[in-house]
Parts: sequence; structure tokens; C-alpha cells
Amino acid sequence: MTSETFAQTSDPVVATRYGKLRGARLANCYVFRGIRYAQAARFQAPRSPEPWTGVRDALSSGASAPQTNANPPPGPPYVILAQLPRPAGAKPPPPLPESEDCLFLNVFTPALNDGRKRPVMVWLHGGFFYGGNGSTTDGSGIAGRGEAVVVSINHRLNAFGYTHFGDLAGGAFPDAGNAGMLDIVAALRWVRENIEAFGGDPGRVMVFGTSGGGMKTSFLMASPAANGLFSRAGVQSGPGLKFMEQDAASAVTERLLRETGLTRANAADLAILPIDRLLAAYHAIAAAMPAARFIDLPCFAPVRDGRALPDHPFSPEAAASTKKIAMLIGHNAQEMSFFWGNDPGAFTLDQAGYEARIKGFAGDAAPDIIAAYARAYPDATPARRYLQAFSDYSLALPVMAQADRHASAGGRTYAYRLDFQSPALDGKLGALHTLEAPLLFDTPEASRALLGPGDAPVMLARQMSEAWVRFAATGDPNGAGLPVWPRYDSKARDTMMFDTQSSVARDPNALARRIMADLLRA
Repeated sequence: MTSETFAQTSDPVVATRYGKLRGARLANCYVFRGIRYAQAARFQAPRSPEPWTGVRDALSSGASAPQTNANPPPGPPYVILAQLPRPAGAKPPPPLPESEDCLFLNVFTPALNDGRKRPVMVWLHGGFFYGGNGSTTDGSGIAGRGEAVVVSINHRLNAFGYTHFGDLAGGAFPDAGNAGMLDIVAALRWVRENIEAFGGDPGRVMVFGTSGGGMKTSFLMASPAANGLFSRAGVQSGPGLKFMEQDAASAVTERLLRETGLTRANAADLAILPIDRLLAAYHAIAAAMPAARFIDLPCFAPVRDGRALPDHPFSPEAAASTKKIAMLIGHNAQEMSFFWGNDPGAFTLDQAGYEARIKGFAGDAAPDIIAAYARAYPDATPARRYLQAFSDYSLALPVMAQADRHASAGGRTYAYRLDFQSPALDGKLGALHTLEAPLLFDTPEASRALLGPGDAPVMLARQMSEAWVRFAATGDPNGAGLPVWPRYDSKARDTMMFDTQSSVARDPNALARRIMADLLRA
């Protein structure tokens, strides 16, 4: 494979295994958007794209997977970012097109034909397994510094990507329960076969993601289908200890049949059901089966099928294959404020309300938790104590468990916590879920409403982004601008604390681990 730049137009053109692509020149890098990496029929495993002749434009993003709820619940969205102020005159971006034909990726690269092979950072979007896309990812902050190639992808989601058939339909859809994950594997194969033409090194590939993207990354660490396709993993606020079991996934599919008016006898007709009917059925079921906690996946999520996923990645211990992949894992200090967009009362709890909510998730352990957090945070309001305790329960606990199990199995593990406090909405959000994303991508200017003014977020973004790039390149995030970052183990639990002044702390989540360990159950 080769790449070439046409002098007469200055448009970058790259020759892939399947045909030539024309990208665009940005201020600091090149971008190729909407590259087809695979194709697939509904519920079937992806297959390689068809080759083409001539030069195909890669100038606009491909479609996102079907996901939008045509009849959303009333009230404000649960994601609190919708409440952030927009710049004067700014309008919300138009919705992206959605289609089952959604297997596209985007590449941001610093240079072509300069003789270098840079580490490759493959971003898996969040949105758990029901929504999101890679089309809005801006990799130019990383690629523009010249040290790495960034890839973002779209893949199948919700009922289109995670409907487990088992023996339904005569076994005609053996891969349907993990189709979305197999899409990602297909994208990684495309990277291995083609990324060198974009200046990337197929031997140094890091997969990383926030929230659901971290869960997907964790799945891949334990999947034989992804073996050898990447060697570093970044799990940001998205622990993936375990996924669905086949009996639970089969029960969800039975519910899907009832919701769509089908039966076991004609279950194969799910494959030809109109998109809007299948999507509406998905949303109805998902609304009736909410997750009890962040790490729970009650419906339409990857399944331990014995093939794509023989064993859970990190439950009850690390799957054998995970130790071969270096892992950088962490969370943000006050994750759960992100999800309170439709729960304003959570920010104004009095003591009685705080205690009732703690009892709601902790049961008989509530008195000990309430007393411990009062001692640890004597000056905090009840609402802030709840935010801290609920965030620790929801994410700090499973993140630590995954780090412990990976390290104990012999894996190279590095842990972090982001403590930087967002000033948005009068500072009530703290270090909320997804706050790290604009920092990792070194795009703080695009998130000033969340990160605030001044040099501090700019410096932190550079610090974190460079550490992630070093990890992608070498499996070790250490380097200039940071204190020495020790490798994590389950005894010392050394953790990098990212803030305006970053430092290393020993077992910084000890309180949550001691007082809530029995609540993990994963």
C-alpha cells in the first residue's frame, strides 16, 4: 500500500487495500472521514468491504447506527451536559444521519510519506451499548502534535448489535448477540491491514474509550477474535468486569419477540422487520429494564457466548488473555453528577434525603457508609456527600476491582483518578463523568463551558494527552511533565491524581474499598 499527495489539488490521497481515498487537509493534520471498514447484513457477522476503482472521497462522516428514540420520555434529558450554556448565537448541531449501513471509521494523521510509523489510538465511543458514534470525535488535537494516528469508529448498537438468538431461527444468527463487538474487531483488522499507509504502526495499536467505550475495550481484552490486534488498552470510567449471560440475553430476546408481535416460530423475521419497529421495541424494553447500577447490563449488551467471549474479562478474576495487554485504567472523582440532568433534587439533598438515598443502594450497610463519609468529608453538604459516595459505589469500586484483578494476573497496569473540578453550573458537578475526554484529546478550547477559562485546563489537557500517547507508543505513560507514575499493584495501589497539580497517591480510594467492598458483587 502507498500514499500520495496530489500537488495540483493539495488533497491527500491514500491507497488502501480496497482502493484509493481522498481526505482533507486540516490546519495541523490530515483527516479521512467515512471510510468503510466492513459491511454486514442485520444480525450477521461483518465481512470485508468490496474493493473499488478510482479515488473515493473520504470527506464526510458515515452514518451512525440506528439509536434515536422517536418517542422520548418527557422532561429534560438525564445527561446534564445539555444544561451547559452555549456561546451566544450558537445552535445545537444537527442530528447525524442514522442507518444500518454504519460500519465506517475516521482517521486523523499528522503526516503521509514521511517515513515514520506512529502509534495508533483507536477510540471507542461511549453511550454504553445503545447509542453514540465516533463521527463527532476530534482527533486533531492528538494527531496535530505529530506523535500518533487517531482512529474513531461507528458500529452496530442496541437491538441491531446485541440481540442474542441462541437456538432461535434454527441457529441462523450465531453472532447476533455480539455483532457490535465483532464490528469493532473488523475495524481493528482494517487498521492492521491499512493503517501503515496513513503513517501508523500496526504493531503499536491502543484501543481506548470512556464509559461504554471502556466496557467495549475490556470485552476486547478477553475476546479471542481480537487477539493480536492491539497491545494497549485505555479504560476510562468504563469498567467491564462481566457481561450478559446467555440465559439472561435469551430472555431479553423473547421479550423482543413479544414486543414486535413475533413468536419463536417466526423469530427469523426480526431480520426483516422495519428499522423503526425494531428500534421502537428496543426503546420500550430498555425503558422497562433500567440498570440498577452503572456496571449492570440488563438488556441488549454483549453476551458471554463461548465464542467471541468465552470468559468474562475480569470476573471473578482476570481472563487469561487480558494480562498480555497493558492497561491504563481510571475514573473521575465525582462521576455521577453527569447523570442527574433530570434529577435536580440530587443537588439539594438535606440530611434525611441523603440518608434515604444511601440506604437505597447500600441497604443495611448504609449507617456505616453515612458515618464514614461524615468523618471523611466533615465540611461537605449532604448533597455533596451523596455525590461522592454514590460515585465511589458506582465507578471507583469496579474500576479498582478491574485494576486489582489485571495486576494480580500479571498484567502491566497503570491507574489514575481525575480530580480537576469543573466550574460549570456553579461548581456543583465536580469531576464528572466524561470530563477527561476533551483533556485526553487535547481539545480544551472546545469544552470551555465545562473546563472553564484560563491556562489550567490547557496545561492539564497537554499533560494527560501526552501521557496517553506515550502509553500507546510504549505501554508506559511516564515522561516529562508528570511525577514518576508507578506501575499499579493490588497492595500499594499507586494512582496518578490528575489535577492542576498532579501527584501520585497510595490507595486513594481506600475509604470506598473498605466500607463498600461487599456491595460490588461482580
